[in-house]
Amino acid sequence: MADSGGEDTSQPGPVSFADLGIPQPPKLQDTLLGKARQFQDVEVKERVYIFVSLATVLATFGFTLYKICTVASSDPDFTFALVLLVSTLFAVYYTLHGVLQERATELLVLSIATFVVLIYLIVNYAAGRKDTVKLIRLIVAAVLCPFLIGMGLYLGLGYYRSGNLIFRTVGANTHLQNICRLLFLFFDLLKFDMQLSISIVILILTSRLNVDTEDIVVLSVGGVVTIAWFILAYDCMRRENKVGAIIFFIFSPAEVAYVIYKLYQTADYIDKYRGLAGSTIACGIMALAVRAFIIIIAIFVVRNFNNGLKEKAFGVQGEQMQEPGQSGFVP
Repeated sequence: MADSGGEDTSQPGPVSFADLGIPQPPKLQDTLLGKARQFQDVEVKERVYIFVSLATVLATFGFTLYKICTVASSDPDFTFALVLLVSTLFAVYYTLHGVLQERATELLVLSIATFVVLIYLIVNYAAGRKDTVKLIRLIVAAVLCPFLIGMGLYLGLGYYRSGNLIFRTVGANTHLQNICRLLFLFFDLLKFDMQLSISIVILILTSRLNVDTEDIVVLSVGGVVTIAWFILAYDCMRRENKVGAIIFFIFSPAEVAYVIYKLYQTADYIDKYRGLAGSTIACGIMALAVRAFIIIIAIFVVRNFNNGLKEKAFGVQGEQMQEPGQSGFVP
């Protein structure tokens, strides 16, 4: 618009990234689990990692399924195959979700799990019955696992240092970024806890000399409670629901007590099934450590409620955001 003197008084439009010669960051898409990158925005090195990881998982799944179908259910190899099958399913999720949402913790968990599986395959072949399937499985793992471990740690470290997706999720507010990083760590530990819980159930049901009615009832009810606990924890922390958080804290010690009790009972079969008993003890100790860490992290997450994270990260409407430093808390 021009004034009576003919001068242009229109206001200039906002300056964009393109006007400054700065490439725009890739857009994020909303998913059920939060904001994530689109696959076309994934870098070449990340695509290579995804491809090799999924190819390894597919090969492991095939060998494991063959073992399950060809060995007796009383054979220790059957139990390990079931646990390995669960691990491969979680590995698919960790790979895709860890890269698309730049979750450093998930790639770290995947790298640790891959290392543990590699050690198991080596010991299983060296100490157990040797056959062609075990040998091929070991060769594939020995070739691909070192790459997956190294690349997973490399990508995870890069995600942690850059914090690009967290920045694009909550903005430049460093206080909000720290709260978001803590919440994402809590979610990642929840998933790892679920994986360990399922593995423990498999080890208990298949390694005992006999499974009584009490075990079946407790494991059945416990499985439902574990899944409900996971859903409750994820939803109440995402929505910053204090009532749900209180229920979460009340039920958190339940599995801890049961795992301790079952670890004590491994003395019943440790002489006959040393490998299974050792695996049960190792898995149980790891599950107890992860559950304790989850409870500690959850306390800090709850204390950081109502700082505007749920609105920014998940689009959940709630109380008005408070100024950082007034009542927000980050460890």
